[in-house]
Amino acid sequence: MSKFFTTLMLSLFLLVSTVSATSDVNVVVLGMINHGPMQQTVNAIKEVTSKYPEVNVRWLNLESAEGEKYAQEHGLAAHMNILIDKKYQYSVNGKEVIFQWFEGQQWTKEDLDAVISSKLNNSPDVSATDDPKSGNGMNVLIVWAGIFAVIGMSTWFLIKKFRK
Repeated sequence: MSKFFTTLMLSLFLLVSTVSATSDVNVVVLGMINHGPMQQTVNAIKEVTSKYPEVNVRWLNLESAEGEKYAQEHGLAAHMNILIDKKYQYSVNGKEVIFQWFEGQQWTKEDLDAVISSKLNNSPDVSATDDPKSGNGMNVLIVWAGIFAVIGMSTWFLIKKFRK
C-alpha cells in the first residue's frame, strides 16, 4: 500500500511540475534599448510585460557584444525585436503581427498584450505564423499524457491490490 501512495505522489508531483514548467512565457527584447527614439517603444514593452509577473523578460542591448551575438545567431536585423517564446511573428485574431521596429508600426501594445495573455492562458486566439506546429499544442499534449499516466497507474495499483 505504501508503494502505491509513493508512486501516486511522485506521479502527481511530476504532473504538477510539467504543468508549471509549461505555463512560463519567455520574452526577449533585443534592440537599441538605450537609443532616444526607441524610448516610447521600450516604455510600451515595459508597460505590457509589467502586468505579468510570471513572464520572464530578458533585455538585450543590440549595441552590446551579447546583443550582437544573439542577433546574429537568430538572424535578427531590426533595431527592436520582441521574441515571445522564441517567435516574433504571430497571427493575432486573424491579423498578421510582426514584433519588430517601433510600437505602433507593425505591432501595438494591445497585440503584445494579446499574445502574452494568450500564451499564459493557452488560448487559441493567437498563433505563431512562422512555424504553425509550434506553440502551446505540445504543452497541452504533455499535460494530457501526464493525466492519463496518473489515472492509468492508479487503476493498475487498485486492480492489483483488490485481486489479492
